[in-house]
Amino acid sequence: MILPANFFTTQSVLVVDDIDTIRSAVKGMLQMLGCKDISTATNGERALEVCKHHEFDFILCDFNLGKGKDGYQLFEELKLRKLLKNNTLFVLISAETAIQIIHGIVELQPDDYLLKPFSYKKLESRLTKALEKRKVLGLIFDAVMANDYQGALEACDTITKLHPKYAMAVMRLRAEVFIKLGRYQEASILYDTALVTREFGWARLGKAITCYYLNELPKAIIILKQLAEVLETRVEALNWLANIFVKQNRLELVEETLIESVKISPKNIPRQRALANFSVLNGDWEVALRCFKTVLTNTRFSIHENIEHHFNYVHCLIDKAQTESELQRAKIFSQVQAVLRNAKNRFDPTIFSELEKVANARIAVLRDVLHEANASLLDCSQEIVVNCGKDSILQLAKAWFELGDYEHYETLMKLLPKESPSESIESVSEMLRIEKASKESNVKIAKLLELNQQGLALYKSGLYQASTAVFLEAFQLVPNNLQLALNLAQSISKGWPSNETYLLKKVTIKRCVNIIESQPLPLERQVKARYDSFEYDLKKLIV
Repeated sequence: MILPANFFTTQSVLVVDDIDTIRSAVKGMLQMLGCKDISTATNGERALEVCKHHEFDFILCDFNLGKGKDGYQLFEELKLRKLLKNNTLFVLISAETAIQIIHGIVELQPDDYLLKPFSYKKLESRLTKALEKRKVLGLIFDAVMANDYQGALEACDTITKLHPKYAMAVMRLRAEVFIKLGRYQEASILYDTALVTREFGWARLGKAITCYYLNELPKAIIILKQLAEVLETRVEALNWLANIFVKQNRLELVEETLIESVKISPKNIPRQRALANFSVLNGDWEVALRCFKTVLTNTRFSIHENIEHHFNYVHCLIDKAQTESELQRAKIFSQVQAVLRNAKNRFDPTIFSELEKVANARIAVLRDVLHEANASLLDCSQEIVVNCGKDSILQLAKAWFELGDYEHYETLMKLLPKESPSESIESVSEMLRIEKASKESNVKIAKLLELNQQGLALYKSGLYQASTAVFLEAFQLVPNNLQLALNLAQSISKGWPSNETYLLKKVTIKRCVNIIESQPLPLERQVKARYDSFEYDLKKLIV
């Protein structure tokens, strides 16, 4: 592509780098090219602010910008906030050659990626090539961005005729548009055509994707496993393998595949969240915690920073604590408090306070301080928590369930979606978590109701030892429910199974009393009258 002699003199350029000497060197190269309108920024925040008030033709941004946003996060935020013109060229610069950084940036799709050091001639050559590509293929990109897929196909026809040099690039874009339109067979034929010319990685990947949508899963797996061995296509191949394993309900393989994917591309937040969710589904708390923490780290200073990310990490710690000894629980609770302290001043204090109450309530349940748990949840604004999103709703529902209040639990679960809003692996993983939580809880509630009915029938028949045994079975399955605690306590006051120990009897009575007396005061008249009728006889058994 031959540019007009004065082309660069008309271009507006932004250079973003935290090191003065490098910023000056790049600016000097641009001046040698003829650029006159050159702005600079020392960090991501400043660059973002400049872009709010000025449109640029070129942005040259270093990947590592010191404290705050990195170049990856800046580019992503500029795109999401629509602060880049359709024809703005964004070039990332870095001395890093680590695979994970290169893959992460390729996924983000800047116009080019320059490795340091580079010369004035190299810069000119790369900018010229990027300009040519943008100019020729721009009509297709613009149509796709506007969701005008028919317009994109028409642009493909036009460009193929006018610029045969780009025929293969256009074929690739046409196939991707066909996939967006659900025309998978046509896309598959295009990929086959490309593969006759050469074994393009993108064409083999596209072929595997069409096999996925055409439900030819064994064929897709064979291709993707081969592509996962190739550096160029490894990340994308692993992601599509994970999608297939989700379809096949092979959740352990999903987790294993995503672990490999995030090693290469750790800055992909949706994938980290998906891996965290699948790890939770598999009970792999260490991996889940690592992912939730990575999400916290990688969203700091970015447009993706969200209060729910912090509380997802907190609640994952609490979930893990449920499987640990008392000593380990104490350590985890200290860790939770440290996370909350560090996050407290970064978000709206009202919202933070309400979400903190949910976390504190779950911790109080584990510490068996039920009056604190009740107080926290009753003082919590359900409206504020619900407005925070699906994760917060699920966490509040779990807190009520663990406290034994199934009415509140079921009300909240009804607010959650019944199906995934998209096919993305993150959305699917969220939906599977909701489904699993709902299924497990509903099974427990159904079993509780069944055992409770059996226990009541035995109690009414005067078979007190038998009724106590049945209520005790239910109590071990779902502790902390007030109605069950009343039934069990009243039954114990009449009889205790001869095959159970006195120690269990003593512990159970104390737990029942704790549940009943931890209810908000004053107790409902009916509950109080019933408790009063057997309280003396019950407590006399453990004096």
